[in-house]
Amino acid sequence: MAWRFKASKYKNAAPIVPKPETYVRDVCVGSYQTYGNNITASAKFMAFNWDHAGSSLAVLPIDDSGRKNKLMPLLYAHTDTVTDMDFSPFHDGLLATGSQDCLVKIWHIPEGGLQESLTNPECTFSHKQKRVETVGFHPTAEFLLYSTSYTVLTLWDVLSEQEIYTNQDHSDVIQSVSWKRDGTLLATSSKDKQVRIIDPRASDSCIKTASSHQSIKDSRVVWLGENNKILTTGFDAQRFRQIIIRDLRKFSEPEKSLELDCSTGILIPLYDPDTGMLFLAGKGDSTIGYMEVSDKEPYLTEGIRHSGEQTKGACLVPKRALNVMQGEVNRLLQLTSSSVIPITYQVPRKTYR
Repeated sequence: MAWRFKASKYKNAAPIVPKPETYVRDVCVGSYQTYGNNITASAKFMAFNWDHAGSSLAVLPIDDSGRKNKLMPLLYAHTDTVTDMDFSPFHDGLLATGSQDCLVKIWHIPEGGLQESLTNPECTFSHKQKRVETVGFHPTAEFLLYSTSYTVLTLWDVLSEQEIYTNQDHSDVIQSVSWKRDGTLLATSSKDKQVRIIDPRASDSCIKTASSHQSIKDSRVVWLGENNKILTTGFDAQRFRQIIIRDLRKFSEPEKSLELDCSTGILIPLYDPDTGMLFLAGKGDSTIGYMEVSDKEPYLTEGIRHSGEQTKGACLVPKRALNVMQGEVNRLLQLTSSSVIPITYQVPRKTYR
């Protein structure tokens, strides 16, 4: 029983509410329904939906702040709403975007940021007649990208601009995809209320399937680092928000199921595998939850919540951009209707270097 009383390094990690002068202010964010997070970050840049249609992106330095001019240079990415975006883990300036115009585009952001508006992508992939829902880079293989469109999951080789894998096992819209940290497997959650584990290299690529959240509302999935475990967020049959942890060895039975509240905000789970910290930002919520994920009961331990403005999107900043000498263990960028707010999670120390 000794593990029950084992002290956690991050138990007291607290959100530091930033001063308004550190916000990116006066941004123009519209309202649109997408399965993406509406904001993403690399160690150098942040990118988020800009106009009321959501077809343009603002790309700013990661530590930018202050008022933004409506005439500043933008990434004129697509002809319709950008549904999802992701920076490459290998190149801080390589950005992938997917859109309702059925296209996936790869962009190269110059070293010094956008000095003038950008309209020409490095390459373009087409999903024919279906809108693109999600995009994401492979965590360990350079220039490998997934995208989903309706019930189809596709892997692309960015260098050769070729489609290298397609999966059509889903019977309804794919809502969320997550790579395992070592890049061997994919997890997907779908509107058909199923969660699937996919091995692109296997002949029968869908290796595990299980019934997931019982509502067709937006559900999300994340791998819990290199463990054979996944975490999903969604809604149960009574429309309560729900978190489920599953172990691949007993995939059909949830290892942990937790009902949260009856709020309608779709939960964005942001998981940091290095610290085991899980952040839950609900779209439309004014609070951001923080939990610690562990291997044993109680599996999820609640930490200090952050309360502030209403969330339209959220993402984690890569570790390379953190100020670790000040005890910063994570930084979350919260996109609101008019600003981007950097929320630092700091482990209290008596002295900082």
